[in-house]
Amino acid sequence: MKLLAVNGSPRRDKGNTHRILAPFLEGAKEAGAEIDLIYLQDKKIRPCLGCFNCWFQTPGECIQKDDMAQLLPLLREAEYGIFATPLYVFSMTAQMKAFFDRSIPNYEPYIKIKNNRCVHLPRGDHKTKGMVLISSCGFQELFNFDPLVENFRVLTEVGDLELAGTLLRPHAEIFPLFEGLAPDKVKPIYEAARNAGKELVEKGRVSKELADKVAEEIVPLEGFCEAANNYFDQAMEQAGIEKSGG
Repeated sequence: MKLLAVNGSPRRDKGNTHRILAPFLEGAKEAGAEIDLIYLQDKKIRPCLGCFNCWFQTPGECIQKDDMAQLLPLLREAEYGIFATPLYVFSMTAQMKAFFDRSIPNYEPYIKIKNNRCVHLPRGDHKTKGMVLISSCGFQELFNFDPLVENFRVLTEVGDLELAGTLLRPHAEIFPLFEGLAPDKVKPIYEAARNAGKELVEKGRVSKELADKVAEEIVPLEGFCEAANNYFDQAMEQAGIEKSGG
């Protein structure tokens, strides 16, 4: 199985999203997958112009000459795309959004009806079967991911693909602290992400059981809010900013 892993975090492999992506890819590799990993922060991808030249003037090719020209073939050749993005304002990062906007050349302008809705036809050499979403955020509650998950659900349905799994990690900002002070709290989560990578390769999708384990609460809501506000107080004090209340 060939996978394309796209990390949309501006912090690349130093961010919390990569803490879930890395073991996932390790598990997939152990199961025999061939993986291309790209960091969008390293790529020059201009915003889409909405000109549709990639459909009607230069089919399959964008008129903008940047790094997207090298990424489009990787996207077509992968059996599954693994898209990792931290949650920014309840959605994907700007880097990831630009990547998806510029992926239009991989599809034909033609549509067909499937499951009572219109879907776009991929170009003939498109091998992709589905996507996996991996995301992290600093918020405590899992519902904060709802808009992002819905976005990927529509992306896959309209693209005639399968959403093969969603690995969501709330209150991820505390992970670096827990790795040192309470590693037993985070190790099972990393192990679940590793097993999810294996499962994708072996079964073609990620089970709800493993997804639930990755999202497992490790700090109660009240404790999370108190710790977060204490951190903000310290950061404000160090920056010389007067506390505004709350």
